[in-house]
Amino acid sequence: MLPHDDAYEWAEKQKLAINPVTGLVEILDIPTVAARVEAVTASEPVNAPSLFAERRDREFAAVGIDEELISVLRRIVDEAELYAIANYLPPAQSDAVLMLADGKTTDEVWEALSQDYDLTGDPVDPEDIDVALEQPGTKSAFVVTTSDEELVGLLSGDFEAWRTFLHPAQRALAYRPSYPGPAKVTGGAGTGKTVVAIHRARFLAQQLIDADDSNGRVLLATYTNSLTDNLDRTLRGFCSPEQYRRIQVSTVDSFARKALSVSKTRVRVVQTDRLQDLADQAANMSGLDDFGLDGRYLITEWEQVILARRLTSLADYGTSPRPGRGGRLTRPARKAVWSALERMLSDLQDKGQATFLQIADQAADLLAARSGHPYVHVVVDEAQDLHPAQWRLLREAVAAGPNDLFIAGDAHQRIYDYRVSLLSLGIDTRGKSRRLKINYRTSQQILGWTPGILTGQDIDDLDGNLEPQVGYRSAFDGPAPTIQKFATPAEEAEFVAAQIREWLDEGVAHAAIGVTARTRDDLRAVQAAMDDADIRWSEIGSDTKKPGVRTATMHSCKGLEFARLAVVAANADNLPFPLAITAVGVDEAQHDIDILRERCLLYVACTRARDELIVTSSGTPSTLLPGQ
Repeated sequence: MLPHDDAYEWAEKQKLAINPVTGLVEILDIPTVAARVEAVTASEPVNAPSLFAERRDREFAAVGIDEELISVLRRIVDEAELYAIANYLPPAQSDAVLMLADGKTTDEVWEALSQDYDLTGDPVDPEDIDVALEQPGTKSAFVVTTSDEELVGLLSGDFEAWRTFLHPAQRALAYRPSYPGPAKVTGGAGTGKTVVAIHRARFLAQQLIDADDSNGRVLLATYTNSLTDNLDRTLRGFCSPEQYRRIQVSTVDSFARKALSVSKTRVRVVQTDRLQDLADQAANMSGLDDFGLDGRYLITEWEQVILARRLTSLADYGTSPRPGRGGRLTRPARKAVWSALERMLSDLQDKGQATFLQIADQAADLLAARSGHPYVHVVVDEAQDLHPAQWRLLREAVAAGPNDLFIAGDAHQRIYDYRVSLLSLGIDTRGKSRRLKINYRTSQQILGWTPGILTGQDIDDLDGNLEPQVGYRSAFDGPAPTIQKFATPAEEAEFVAAQIREWLDEGVAHAAIGVTARTRDDLRAVQAAMDDADIRWSEIGSDTKKPGVRTATMHSCKGLEFARLAVVAANADNLPFPLAITAVGVDEAQHDIDILRERCLLYVACTRARDELIVTSSGTPSTLLPGQ
């Protein structure tokens, strides 16, 4: 809300009208847009070619661009200038302009707008405000109220209600009455995939209630416990008690263990370091070192080829393709790998232990052998990190049919090695996949910098196809990321602590500030500097309920969000983390995958920032940083 005089000054500049093409009610501030364009193009040569030089006025008009806006847009020279003014336009016009700049035809633009804003294509009466206000795309931006009490309620609504707000493109996906089978939503960090998944779960729960299905349940599955806690907390405040009762939030690993427990099978999860010890022993005893292979190689070959493809014999393994794995393995080498694997698995079985992936695989078999399914609908968040064994489990958790699986994920954020083609696992999302492109969490300036971390890397769409990395935009602006290099860790830590103190003095809450690094050891210097500066802090994962600035490893901050974020210790000697990288001589393809995983991890960390991001290093900066 604005003071009286400022509100009147703002209102005098606004053009409120029904768009004659889309039928949506829009507010457009031409003077402000023109001034913004003038500011961002001031340094351009007078005769610099326009970004839209090849576009005709009728193309703009055909997709609903305001006539007064066209001449202003023609002064824009490049995409950076366009993104600088995109948020000053009505949402549908902003999307249309960006798609035209991306080279799409007017038919392609109209098809996308029709899907995202639920446009009918019927003739528009620009004088019929009642009809225009009923359009779904209008309702996402305007609320009609006739009482002071309702207005006060809207203006004083809690933050959680705004945090679960849906853009028309998101709403169309979340509240579609029925999908003919599995559906998939992808999109970069901050585009609202999780919000869509939450709304979809609530919608499906309500469908069960309306159908008087007292036993039906919706599974909302994700990857980590911290994400599960966040989802459950949001649903508890977002759903009615009856809706909430119908939704079960769980990690895939927890669901697998629960499913397996029904068979009275008792299995303890083996710890990662213990599994590595067993793999090293098996590799040594089976002569893997004769082929330049080791225990780490054995584990990845098992998880990514043998377990992923469900190979049960040396004969199967000997002829199986090994997609994504480097270097051809000779038959003697495969025989040695198989021998080592049998030894490792035998040791695990003798100890009554198994990995999470083994448990998922066994649970999938158990569900497949049973009649019926535990859930009516399954919604999957953070889908990019799931292994084929986990996908098989989720496929068996629900009967194939309408609205069975709803999948949300982003391969840009894949921080584990598992690459899958959903279609190969019996999950067909063809014709039912959409990509979200508007970022609601991260400023345009941060969004413009972070893709440089992944420059030149091929990112898939969870189905073996490449995911375009262009077309994303943020819904708001902010300061450019601050990149600082220091000679020593002490100097770096002192700078970060001083920056945090400045944020706190500005009124930013402790819990809205995050500090993240590749490992817990990398956080120690900054944590000590905060102690010296009398700044309260806590570590996510160990003392989550303790008040203070939030510190976390990059893995632990996945799925979280901070108003201000410091990514620290981004040094060449620890990012990429040496122990996480396969040597080129052992497996060149796996080496490349490991490097990409580290890039994705850094990308995930940096995109946790909402308004301000600082990235610091001491000594030599990481080669994963843009420009290094």
